[in-house]
Amino acid sequence: MTSNITLRLDDKTLNRIRHLAVDRNTSVSAWVSDLVTRTVNELDEFALARERALAFMSDPVAITDATPLTREQAHER
Repeated sequence: MTSNITLRLDDKTLNRIRHLAVDRNTSVSAWVSDLVTRTVNELDEFALARERALAFMSDPVAITDATPLTREQAHER
């Protein structure tokens, strides 16, 4: 299901958006919808990645070889 929303934009911004939509062969509505959808998906992916990272941090991997790296090993490229 889709719903309509109303946006208030200044004339300069609206004209720029219209041109961007035309450049992409789409409507302003479709362009804005795609932009919002992509942004929400990116935020969702970030939240999942953050949760995974925090989970890994709570259960760190044990290091079996406790000898510290030499300067050369640490800066090896």
